[in-house]
Amino acid sequence: MIRLFTALSLCILSLTAVAQTETPLAFLQRVKKQTLAYSDQKLSFTSVLNAPGRNGQRVERKTSGEIWVVGESAKLVLQGQTFFFKSGLVTTVSPEDEEIIVRKLDGDAQQYTPAVLLSQYEKSSSFAWAGTKTINGRTIKYVSMIPKNDPDVAKVTLGIDSKTLKLYSFAEEGKTGTTSTITLLAYETNQGLKAKDVEFVRSNYPASYEYIAPKTK
Repeated sequence: MIRLFTALSLCILSLTAVAQTETPLAFLQRVKKQTLAYSDQKLSFTSVLNAPGRNGQRVERKTSGEIWVVGESAKLVLQGQTFFFKSGLVTTVSPEDEEIIVRKLDGDAQQYTPAVLLSQYEKSSSFAWAGTKTINGRTIKYVSMIPKNDPDVAKVTLGIDSKTLKLYSFAEEGKTGTTSTITLLAYETNQGLKAKDVEFVRSNYPASYEYIAPKTK
């Protein structure tokens, strides 16, 4: 993580020089390093899926959720379900189905955490600046990534707050015409969250919930 300079004047001069010379990949790596340095993160977001439908019409589905991240563990609330991520496993609590399911993480199960969004295509993409926008008084800098040899994804565009270096948005364009966009509505860091705040505790849920977990050898 590139630390903030103690003198404001030096900070402004440094950021100006970075804006002129830094490559898109180096910028994303700097943002990722800062993201990984946070002791904890709390985010609220919207997710919009836009896909081709029948008769040339497009279908759009919007959802919203919240996620808390402490170290390598996370808690995600989305579509009425709560997901706990820890040690390569995800525990899904579904009140509607009255069940708790534990399974191994698949490739994109933790896709809503900033570090994963930032690094998903880091090693196998070409990168380019994709402009800037002013949104609610914030300057958002965009970087596009073109994954190499990906059968499904055509392009990914990341929006980064140029002042705070925090992730603002993640947009993925599929080769079939489907687009998926995640926009962060609030992003708080270093709020004093502990590991226990994002861990699954069986006793917090009714004993009547069916508990399904992988068999252990």
